[in-house]
Amino acid sequence: MVVIIQTLKCRRCGAPLDASPEDIIVVCPYCGFPNSFDEIFGESNTFFVESLPEKEVVRRFWERMRRDRDFTGARDKISIVKVEGFYIPLWFGRVRATGYVRYEVYEKRGSEKRRVIRHRKFSETLLVCASGRRSVYDVALEELTRKMEKGHISLKDLKQTLSSKIEIKPLRELGVEEWESLKLDFLNTEFGRKRAEEILLDRASDKAKELYVPEDNEVLSFSFSGEVEDFALVFYPVWRIYYDFEGGTYFVAYDGHTGKEIVALEPMRIWRKAGYLVMAAAGVVIAGFFAALVWNAAFWRAVAEMKKGALIPILVVVAGLYSGYEIARGYGKRMSWDVRVER
Repeated sequence: MVVIIQTLKCRRCGAPLDASPEDIIVVCPYCGFPNSFDEIFGESNTFFVESLPEKEVVRRFWERMRRDRDFTGARDKISIVKVEGFYIPLWFGRVRATGYVRYEVYEKRGSEKRRVIRHRKFSETLLVCASGRRSVYDVALEELTRKMEKGHISLKDLKQTLSSKIEIKPLRELGVEEWESLKLDFLNTEFGRKRAEEILLDRASDKAKELYVPEDNEVLSFSFSGEVEDFALVFYPVWRIYYDFEGGTYFVAYDGHTGKEIVALEPMRIWRKAGYLVMAAAGVVIAGFFAALVWNAAFWRAVAEMKKGALIPILVVVAGLYSGYEIARGYGKRMSWDVRVER
């Protein structure tokens, strides 16, 4: 029995490709040509976005550190450990969303509050975005997709919508010279169109809730129906700079196209922890003050002597106790953090 092993080769330069059966698009590591193994991808729906070079991203990193007050007097202790850049796959979809939400509100009429049930229907075209990488949670990718969805209205043509937000180019226009200057790793999407549509519909449902469900109101029922009318796969550049500072390793993620910071994982400096300690102590004092009123007989005698306004001091005490507790709890929790996330 003769076993024939077929080696996949780049359609542009003929170099062998390291591809697995799950790969949808494999970018040649030698010339940068995107070899597609799924007929749904072509000139019309697969794009890439140009990236800044590594040197410029590193320059922006040092400029950021010079401006960051957290590192005042300690910038000489910062050393870059690793710089990595890669193209991540982002699925974009234009989703026609319809549905309704039923919720309750409390309307104030005079001194009374009345419970009111309201309905709201919606019919909207939404632009939604989801990362093509789902195997590992990545705070930078999650933050990037969230920012990409800003301005939720989608035009009739998805390509036109994306072009108004980012400078997209057909993936096949990724030339040899540009590839040689960047050599960014392409992270392949981990699922095809069918699974992408399911994820985009889930995201559209979440977005509809954000848009049409009023905050601080109890939702009684929510109905959603959606259809992905168009989709696109965009390979977007992301840079990460890992750095050492006082024995710890942290990172800053950058939008490779605009050079803007996406998210940063930074050290928690001792002076910041001291500030949190002061705020936590203030919360304890506030809560203690109002707790003392609760156990003060004179306070309750004064409340008993009041007539119509007796409820006001009680509400003030309850609000003061809750506020003090939340301040002490929130800042006390932050004191235990060794790192902080800055978006």
